[in-house]
Amino acid sequence: MADREELNRRKELILGSERAFANQVGAAVFEKPKVSYWMVLIPILFLYFIYRMQKYKHGRMRFNDEFMITRGRVMDASVDAIDAGTAPDIGAVVARSTLADGPAKQKYESWVRVLAEHYMDLLGSEGGSFEALVRSAYRSRTDCLLALNRLSTVEKEFYSALMPQMAEMNGASDIIGVIVERSQQLRRELAERVFA
Repeated sequence: MADREELNRRKELILGSERAFANQVGAAVFEKPKVSYWMVLIPILFLYFIYRMQKYKHGRMRFNDEFMITRGRVMDASVDAIDAGTAPDIGAVVARSTLADGPAKQKYESWVRVLAEHYMDLLGSEGGSFEALVRSAYRSRTDCLLALNRLSTVEKEFYSALMPQMAEMNGASDIIGVIVERSQQLRRELAERVFA
């Protein structure tokens, strides 16, 4: 069992990678405003660009924060479990969600459980970087891809279960599609990069 300082170091490596992951997914979801030649000629267009850029930055920051809420809670439960020598308290993480009882909450619990298993694997591994933790935890590209594909699958099932609750939101299915697709792509790239 790792000492608390080492455990915190691993935790920060993993959460740092998750924040970078959230940022890359957010970049795929939000369209960054572009400067045009006309903005130089017509100053009011430039003011509109500045407004859109501020809205873009605020939206990205909020997306990243929201994207990290469950991940942070699962990480805390995983660290607590290692400290106590027990399994992570999945029920406590699920209870903190705002989801009503039903299919979405059940799929959320499945996702939280698989995410906790992934974090426990990484927290229990050795290495000085996130990539080294992944190499130590999964040992081969195949095992890594299997674990990451499982995570992607339960995450996609959770998002699919959310769709009926988000039916009124214009474009929600497109956004979820982008999140799922970009997440799968980033996870494949991680496995390829770590086990190149």
